[in-house]
Amino acid sequence: MASAHDVAAAVLAEVGRVTAMKLEKLVYYCQGWHLARSGSSLFAEPIEAWREGPVVPLLYRHHRQQLYVSEWPLGDPSLLTEAQRESVRWVAREYGRFSATELSTMTHNELPWRAARGALPESASSSQQLDVDLMRTYYARQMASTETAVAQATANAAIEGQEFDQDWQERLRDVASGLVDADDLIAEEIARLRG
Repeated sequence: MASAHDVAAAVLAEVGRVTAMKLEKLVYYCQGWHLARSGSSLFAEPIEAWREGPVVPLLYRHHRQQLYVSEWPLGDPSLLTEAQRESVRWVAREYGRFSATELSTMTHNELPWRAARGALPESASSSQQLDVDLMRTYYARQMASTETAVAQATANAAIEGQEFDQDWQERLRDVASGLVDADDLIAEEIARLRG
């Protein structure tokens, strides 16, 4: 199995110089999406639910005090399998365009980080590890068919005490199938609620 060092080196080989915070988030997404796509971990090192989002402490110890990182001499991208390299390339393509702050905000809105943080306020420190099985399940759900995605969203809302009527489920189908942007749907709903 590759190490988090190897993944960090592979990420930097794909995206070039980035902030240390962005590197952490990209490595996190590599782990999450590789879990979803292959069912197995990309690396064994734990990821913790820090204030700024998921962080691999092993990596942090080597980049702390650095704002930007352009190479990772502790890792070797050639140690990744082709499937692992494809996960890294996919994450670099899909997430590489976002800033460190945008990536951090995204992770704050996702279940793996939120579940590890529990009831802690966002400003509180934490060294709680993210659950690998929850990461696998969460990201695998993101790849679900339209009907499965709507059923899971409806079930999750019901667990939280919210009911999605048929009209709302149709709107979710539009989002899941790419006909409507999720941000547009949320803005529309906020406007409707404000009257």
